[in-house]
Amino acid sequence: MAEQVNQRIEDMINELEQMRRTQMYDDEEIKEISRKRKEFEYHIQRRVKQKEDFAQYIAYEMALLEDISLRRKKAKLSEKKKDIEYAIAKRVNKVFKQFIYRFQDDLEVYFEYIKFCQSVGFDYAISGIIGQMLQIHGDKPKIWQLASKWESKEQNNLANARNFLLKGVQRHPDSEVLYLELFDIELIALTFNSVDEEEDREKQVKRADIVWRNGAKNVKSPKFLFEVFDLCRKYEIKESFVDDIKKEIWLKNYSKDVWSYIAAKELDGCHWEEIEEFVDEENNFSKEVNYYVGVYEEALQKFPDETLCTKYIHDLLGASDSVCSDQQKISAVKHAWKYGRENGLLSNDMFAFGLEILKLENETSDEELMEILDSAIKINPKLRCVWEEKILLCKSDEKKMLSVLQTVKGLKSDDMLQLYNLVLDNVDSDVALKNLYKKFQSCENAVLLAIKPKLLQKMYEKNGLRAARDLYEDLIRTPPTQIEVHTNMIDIETSQEKPNPKNIRKCYECAVQHHGTDNVDIWTKYMEFETEHNPQATPAIYRRAVGTLKKEHVDQFIRAQTLAKIK
Repeated sequence: MAEQVNQRIEDMINELEQMRRTQMYDDEEIKEISRKRKEFEYHIQRRVKQKEDFAQYIAYEMALLEDISLRRKKAKLSEKKKDIEYAIAKRVNKVFKQFIYRFQDDLEVYFEYIKFCQSVGFDYAISGIIGQMLQIHGDKPKIWQLASKWESKEQNNLANARNFLLKGVQRHPDSEVLYLELFDIELIALTFNSVDEEEDREKQVKRADIVWRNGAKNVKSPKFLFEVFDLCRKYEIKESFVDDIKKEIWLKNYSKDVWSYIAAKELDGCHWEEIEEFVDEENNFSKEVNYYVGVYEEALQKFPDETLCTKYIHDLLGASDSVCSDQQKISAVKHAWKYGRENGLLSNDMFAFGLEILKLENETSDEELMEILDSAIKINPKLRCVWEEKILLCKSDEKKMLSVLQTVKGLKSDDMLQLYNLVLDNVDSDVALKNLYKKFQSCENAVLLAIKPKLLQKMYEKNGLRAARDLYEDLIRTPPTQIEVHTNMIDIETSQEKPNPKNIRKCYECAVQHHGTDNVDIWTKYMEFETEHNPQATPAIYRRAVGTLKKEHVDQFIRAQTLAKIK
């Protein structure tokens, strides 16, 4: 191993000498370069090879090349590039070859090698690297695609690109990505290459036709056909096989994706005659929008799906100005929203979106809006935004607002919590608050637990300290309680003009009783409170905390107290 390393170091002598002669590096720097290289050479010659050794050696040499380039610019030097930079690049190339030989399974090494060859102008070597990759990693369709892209984009060699893809398709007959890449190559050849003679053009058209048909036979997903058709549109292909692709897409209309795709293309001015029977001529929209609406509403009859209905409205919002004016677009969106509402196909977000449009236009009375909400609830009572809107429409009458809440059924806990919060934000009277609390008590525990702190704060703000104390007493008698219930009451008591330590202490005692096993913070705050008001009680609280907290929290508590004393 030592002999090999010494031989390699000797091979670098001329290069280092040229660095010295051009005064690019001084003697100390050249010694350091030689030392580092020797170290790297020993590492990559070890019996047990490590990826990091090769990667670090290559990174060092690449950084050196960059540094040489900067020094050349600064000193305005141009001579001896072949003896210095080219020699370094050749060495890195050899190291990469060793690297790949030792770690053939690592794709990243090949990609780094390709990037290196591009950076130093060794483009001629890349085809060979890709060939090596294919020998080892030919089981991955993406590698065949990479090989094709290199030949077509970088080498401008469509014939080689096609050959790679044909071999790839032979090995991976159901690879969507390879068929699409091959079809793309054939369309490029048809569009940009000189196929002036009629016979040559017919051959090229036939080649493209065979590729997409074979792909459609082996790749069953309709999305493959969408990609194929989009490529034809991209290159503005007018050949007869384009109509065949459209027919093939239509034959797969058992998939809802096909309906969405065709509808989107109708907005782009690409028409399917088969959909004309679904169009309602009475709709006062442009031809493209009429086709679009017809396709989606037929699709929603076959696939009554919230997601599809959302896409119907979203894509309509994105229609270009060339298809319809802003006013026509708003009219079409309202039509789509109404269709979704009447058929119970609107998601919560979509229903809320439509309500915002109605309110912005200010053309719908409260009575009409309530009718819309009631009819929506009959179709789909699980739409939270409908209940929210009903509550807001009744907020001038607290009793009515509470009665709406009483009729809510079937909502998830999180949605129910949103409704209770909304009502709580909009009640003001003492009677309404007490009635609301009674409803909370009959509600499921998850909602009741989450709403308690806010209810306590609201009771204090609207009805004063006595009402808050009464409610707190009631809350702690019906556990579980959130820690925030206790801390809120502590904050309320502390904020008084003349705080009563006895009342505050009572809140702390309730808090540690309910949460003292796993809440370090409440014990810490209790000790801080007593340190200020009754220091003699602090040691007893400390001992209680250590005895009550779970084992995993005791160390944290002791550490916090120790740090507090140091401060």
